[in-house]
Formats: sequence, C-alpha cells, structure tokens
Amino acid sequence: MSSAGRESYGSVVRLVRKHAWIVFLFVALLATLFGVFPGGWFEEGADRDETLLTASYALVAVVLTLAVALTAFRRGEFWAWLALWIWPVFFVIHGLAFFLIDFVFAALAGIALIATYPAQTRTPRG
Repeated sequence: MSSAGRESYGSVVRLVRKHAWIVFLFVALLATLFGVFPGGWFEEGADRDETLLTASYALVAVVLTLAVALTAFRRGEFWAWLALWIWPVFFVIHGLAFFLIDFVFAALAGIALIATYPAQTRTPRG
C-alpha cells in the first residue's frame, strides 16, 4: 500500500472512531420507535399493561444507551464499549426470532464497536 493509501485509510479509521457513537444514537432511536409503536397503543382491545411494560423497557434502554454513548463511550472507556455490545447481541437474537432486518443493525453496531476497540483496556488501580 502506498503512503497516500495508508494516509487515506488512517483518516477513514480516525473518522469512524470519532463518530461511531452516532450509530448508538440511531440504535436509541430504533428502541424509541419500537417502544412507542409496539402496536398496543393503536390496537383496539390491546393489553394495556403489556404495552406499558414494552414502552417502559424501551425507555430504560434508550436512556441508558444515550447516557453511555454520549459520555463514556465517546471518551473511549472500556466498560462503556463493553456495555454497548448488548445491542449487537440483542439484534442478533431479535433477528433470529422476529425480523431479518435486525441482522443489519447488529452488523452496524458490531462494526462500530470493533472499529472503536479502546486502546487502553485497563487502568492501573492504586
């Protein structure tokens, strides 16, 4: 690879690492949509408790994802990087059980996480 090619590749990697947190904003948006529109809010005779439970779980997932992605993940903290792996796992399981499109979301989140593996995974205690 030529030096120009290496520089170009390096700048793309830096760009992906810098903006990968945006992928998790998108994931939070998806979780919001699935929480608000699980069907029960708009169906006549739907179980209100089930709908409320689905929406409240989505709300918790959204708030935690945003809190982690906008703070510690952007700083490159290992625990935040590790915590966000829940999304690719969730999307794979959800894809197997419900919607094939979820495999695309799993790949997107997984690529964002692989690209942002923290340089320093452990901090010395003392």
